[in-house]
Parts: sequence; C-alpha cells; structure tokens
Amino acid sequence: MKILITAGGTTEQIDKVRSITNTSTGMLGSLTAKTFAKLSDTEKIYYICAKTAILPQSEKIQIIPVDNVASLETAVRKVLSEQDIDIIVHSMAVSDYRVKSVSSASMLADSIAANLDSFQGTDVKITDTLVTELLQNADTVMNDNGKISSGIENMILLMERTPKIISLFQTLAPKAVLVAFKLLNNVGHETLIDTAFHILKDNRCSFVLANDLRDIFGEQHIGYLVDKEKNYKRYITKAEIADAIVTAATEKRRK
Repeated sequence: MKILITAGGTTEQIDKVRSITNTSTGMLGSLTAKTFAKLSDTEKIYYICAKTAILPQSEKIQIIPVDNVASLETAVRKVLSEQDIDIIVHSMAVSDYRVKSVSSASMLADSIAANLDSFQGTDVKITDTLVTELLQNADTVMNDNGKISSGIENMILLMERTPKIISLFQTLAPKAVLVAFKLLNNVGHETLIDTAFHILKDNRCSFVLANDLRDIFGEQHIGYLVDKEKNYKRYITKAEIADAIVTAATEKRRK
C-alpha cells in the first residue's frame, strides 16, 4: 500500500524577506503518517510538507519538502505520475492566493493619471479588470535586490488565485481513496458539515475531515470525519482523528 500525505502550510513570497504564510504545523498530518507507518501492509508513504512542518519518523516515510503552491503542485504531479498511490490524505493548508505584483497608493494614482487621456470622451467604466490592469501597469516598489523598502507608505499587494491542488488528485489518481480537510472559523455545526460535504462531492473525495478553528486548542482538536452519505463521527484529539482517518481509508480501500 502506497500513501501520499500533504501537511503543514504553504508560504507565498512578497519579496526576498517577506512572505504570507499559512500557520499549520503539520502535527495532524505527521500523526496520520506515523499511524499509517505502523501498518504491516504499508509499503511507502510520500510525505509532502512545508519546510517548517513537524516531521514523522519512519523508514517507510519519504519526506518531500515544499514551500509555495507552485512547488507543491510540482511535487504532487511527480509522485502521482511515478507511483500508483492507494490513499491520499490532503491535510496541507494551501494558500488560496499568491502575490502577483507589489505597488503603492501613490504609484496607482500615477498609473491612473497617465491613462486619463485615454479615458476622456469614452464610456469606460471602473471595473475590477480595469483596476487590475492599472495596478499591473503601475511602478513596482521592489528594488533591484528584490526587497521592498520599509519606507513605503500605503503599500498595495495585487493577489491572484492559486491552482486548486485538491482538483489534481482525482484527475491523476482516480482510483485512490482521497481524504480532504476543511477548516472554518466560528461557524455553526450545520454549516461546517454542509461545507465539508460540498467539498467531498465537488472533488470526489471518500472522506472530508471538518473542523473549526475555535475547537482547536491545547490537546483538544474536535473534528468530524464526513463520508459520502453525509454520515460523520466526532473526535476530540489529533490522535483520535489520525486513527479514524487511517481506519476509514484502509477499510475503504479494501472494499
């Protein structure tokens, strides 16, 4: 049995010394990997993780460090193209956005002023597309060394959406059992389960682990493992969740 696990959080650079980071430690992914490693029929675990993530220790586990979403996508594609993966546990906190350009309010104003003549006498509407184009055409606050000066006032980051990594799994490994994760913050129980179930259906997952940030502190980590019938069970620690994921995924694989 070959298993792919993603864990930790991705980091998207703003400049050479600044970044936007998802703060996941990878603890749950690490526990899940160690639990899988204890099974006699586990041949290999490919553990794709953030460079700062907690690492599981086992001879069966191959650590594959990544940083941003682009490197995560490359690593996932490589493993799934070279290996027949039986189970995928996608627990990584993946950045939804990455930096496209860095400017400032004054530079945006200059970009608008430079284009005023082309706007006059026309029915040009201020749309998000137009603002995006103006931001992209504005001067950058990045210096030649790839660093932003600390003296910049009213800095503007233009962000673009990153590829949805979860959509790769059923395309590249359609026979694999897929366990996804969904973390929300301070929502109602019904909303949490409904959201997890929608992710399950949209991405053809076997299970989704639904959890709320307010329920994660200290030794407590409340999570609900939702299946294709929208049935779910409640767990209260990371160790319980890891055991549940391993049990559910291996049983599903044997069917």
